[in-house]
Amino acid sequence: MPERDFGAPQRSMLIGGEWVQAKDGGTWDLVDPGSEEVVEQVAYGGADDVFTAIDAAQAAFPGWAGLTAYQRGAVLEEAADWIGAHVGDLALITTEESGKPLGDSKGEWLSAATYLRWFAGEGVRAYGRIVPPSTPKRRILVIPQPSGVVGTITAWNFPVYNIVRTWAAALAAGNTVVGRPAEYTPRSAFLLGHALMEAGAPAGVINVVNGDPAAQGQAMLDDPRLRKLAFTGSSRVGKLLMDGASKTLTRLALELGGNAPVIVFPDAGEMSRVARLAARFKVRNAGQVCIAPQRFLVHDDVV
Repeated sequence: MPERDFGAPQRSMLIGGEWVQAKDGGTWDLVDPGSEEVVEQVAYGGADDVFTAIDAAQAAFPGWAGLTAYQRGAVLEEAADWIGAHVGDLALITTEESGKPLGDSKGEWLSAATYLRWFAGEGVRAYGRIVPPSTPKRRILVIPQPSGVVGTITAWNFPVYNIVRTWAAALAAGNTVVGRPAEYTPRSAFLLGHALMEAGAPAGVINVVNGDPAAQGQAMLDDPRLRKLAFTGSSRVGKLLMDGASKTLTRLALELGGNAPVIVFPDAGEMSRVARLAARFKVRNAGQVCIAPQRFLVHDDVV
């Protein structure tokens, strides 16, 4: 068990800078996959929670977008520092809800700090460009602008890594975020939101909801204020989101199921080592990795 109980940020949704329960009072029994025991009851809502979170994100957008990239980057840097100071407890919570080895969970949180720092720097390098005009006495400038409210839906297998890549990029660029993690691993997302709040993110800039997957995903597609939706998960759900997004022209960023072969040529080196590495990657994270080998193609000359 973690030595520190983070309180409300460990079991509540983050909407508009407040840690709240679901509007309908719903909860979810969070199960430790190792012991199969209930370790926490977390807030579990529906579409109304998503709409309220989008309200908050939309209200916060002008102020956040109006900051300089340096000011937004400072918040991301501070969040990375907060993670570094609490990485041991954070890793224990991620392991408890996902079942992955503690070292892997710690690695995810450390990578989250790295991503936050990376995008803090990338934000100040989001340069525009000058396009040569075809007509004299004209000047064409391309200036990047934030989209607005960005939604994320992510899978349970990497509950920190899956979300931080999108959140950090979106926030650095001046967008606000409504994140919906997998219901099996919501505390990791709650606590990443907590890190950003502790770092000084204004209320409504980062919002984290948890609840019914179909209802909350549809709510994100239905609300025209949510300008882009990033999804990490199965190809089946990705197709459903594409179909729904076609009706509202919501922009999508999809990372779907992998299809990873291992191709072994004669010059691969010591084959016993190749076999060990292949087996290691096949069973990494209980095989729940998008690049886990699905098939092996071995050259005839390999002995």
